[in-house]
Amino acid sequence: MRNWGFWAQDRFHGSPIRRHCQDIETRLRSGQPSTDLLEGILGFAVKHTPFYAPCKGFSSLQDFPVINKNTIKGHYADFKSDAFPGVHLHSMHTSGSTGTPFEVLQDPEKRRRVQAEVIVFGQRAGYELGDRFVYTRVWTDLNRKSWSSALRDNMIPFDISSMEDSRLETLRTLLKKNKNIKSMLGYPSTYGPLAWYLERMGDSPDAFHLETIIAISEKLPTPVRESLRARFGCKVVARYSNQENGILAQQCLDHDEYHLNTASYAFEFLQLDSDLPAMVGEPARMVVTDLFNRAMPMIRYDTGDVVIRQASSTCGWATETLSDIEGRREDFIYDTQDRLLSPSVPGLYFWRFTQLKQIQFIQEGKGQYRIMLNGASEHYRDQEFIDLAKGFLGQDAVVFVTHVDEIPMLASGKFKAIMSRYTPTAEPSTLATSSK
Repeated sequence: MRNWGFWAQDRFHGSPIRRHCQDIETRLRSGQPSTDLLEGILGFAVKHTPFYAPCKGFSSLQDFPVINKNTIKGHYADFKSDAFPGVHLHSMHTSGSTGTPFEVLQDPEKRRRVQAEVIVFGQRAGYELGDRFVYTRVWTDLNRKSWSSALRDNMIPFDISSMEDSRLETLRTLLKKNKNIKSMLGYPSTYGPLAWYLERMGDSPDAFHLETIIAISEKLPTPVRESLRARFGCKVVARYSNQENGILAQQCLDHDEYHLNTASYAFEFLQLDSDLPAMVGEPARMVVTDLFNRAMPMIRYDTGDVVIRQASSTCGWATETLSDIEGRREDFIYDTQDRLLSPSVPGLYFWRFTQLKQIQFIQEGKGQYRIMLNGASEHYRDQEFIDLAKGFLGQDAVVFVTHVDEIPMLASGKFKAIMSRYTPTAEPSTLATSSK
């Protein structure tokens, strides 16, 4: 009924969201970049926004400057177009949990495009519009859904401000008893402790009824994905998105690669230390051009994420693909020789400690690190963590272990498993992803 009601309402308004869904599917199946949309947004930007007016007469995308959040905040008024006088614009606020918060305005057509992205990529993950789902995050007065909106969306909001066993048991019981729940949406930082807890409880897939799990906003470590599949016996995919744009990429059901949303965005992959193109297979800065937001055009927007592009897709989904999303640039850590390490490295080493409730890895300075542990004292020796850390950091690393009762979530509901308080004087451009 919810599915029927949504599409009936869309049809009443002329089917704009359905048309966007059909356009996204057509463009994704083609596997080709949306050059017609790119030309359209570039021409619009130079005509209607003060910031891009100097780019008039451009010959290619590369004639536009690379920007980031600070650029937009510093020239906020100049990024707003003059094409929507008197039109209500949607305001998207980023939390600032992985940087500085800021606001992006979106016009009605951009909002419809984002809705269509959610529908199309949800279907490709095994979720159908109207299915009952659990949304795990920190719910506050600022983001809490009203009873009526949760009912409309068939959503069960589940607060994960605390990840203590009692709270995980409540979620476990909910997922077991409510046979109508088909999907779960949430942050990987929630899924890790949940997977550990279910392993400790010895749960098997026949105890649950989930059909798909979608991880959003953060990197989903491969061990977590595999553990969720083993515990729930369902599809598990990671979605790469942000508040200011929309869904940028998503894993397919059978492979770990990320398929880029080339239907709505143009992507560039630039070197870590310059604006030159990065090679396929090497770490690169993700730079996005939004093809639909005309209220506040975002052209060559550096997301702050480091990704690795691969040459071709390994499945039938014919789009550009990423082999990995390494994470936020500011969260990268360095070994004792100041060589750059992927944020995924600590998680790969520490995943086997399944009795843990939470773990956080912090680089405090050159060669100095701290491992924050919740739930380790009764099961593991500190030296086990220290020895493993020295294996990928260097034997001369100074590693401290601190035991806590809980590692708090950020206000956004995200959990920073990796934190860096150190930047070397001469930052390297190479990235290591495995033990020395």
